[in-house]
Amino acid sequence: MRPQRIFLKNSIYHLISRGNNRDLFVDDKDFVRFIFSLAKYSNKFSARIIAFALMPNHLHLLVKQDSDISLSKFMQILTTAYANYFNLRHRRNGHLFEARFKHVEVTTDEYLVHLSRYIHLNPSSAGLVSKPEKYNWSSYKHYLGKENLEFVDERLILSYFSKKDPIKDYQEFIDLRIDYQKDISLQKLALE
Repeated sequence: MRPQRIFLKNSIYHLISRGNNRDLFVDDKDFVRFIFSLAKYSNKFSARIIAFALMPNHLHLLVKQDSDISLSKFMQILTTAYANYFNLRHRRNGHLFEARFKHVEVTTDEYLVHLSRYIHLNPSSAGLVSKPEKYNWSSYKHYLGKENLEFVDERLILSYFSKKDPIKDYQEFIDLRIDYQKDISLQKLALE
């Protein structure tokens, strides 16, 4: 039996889940369905979504646990519901997700803000779009006020930016490092 993971109320976590050697999302309908489930279960389990990015073969969630219900339960229900939908729709069976989801507790304000940027830059860093605001399957457009995702709470991140125009400041914060992950990846390759 696997050891139970501890998630603390009022703590923030970066949750990552990968596809089991295949894509998690085949087309727009799959992305829409996952976002619908994310909204539904985040509300049901009091898991406040701060930021997210759904990539073809993995996903990133930045979540604050607002209740005593463990994020493990939230992720179990969320990923099981989506896997059932996906397998039925695409006439397949077996595991959709690779192993258990990974998680990292966010322990500083600086890490929180930079992590939101990392998540929002993920689609452009992967070459899926030229700019993160062109990607439909993340919370970044919500941050910019270009779409309304009621289940995403951008207030915490935007509170670290100017009171005058936090949205513009956040967009500049993102734009300044648009190739952030690409640069990091190149540095890692050079060290190997």
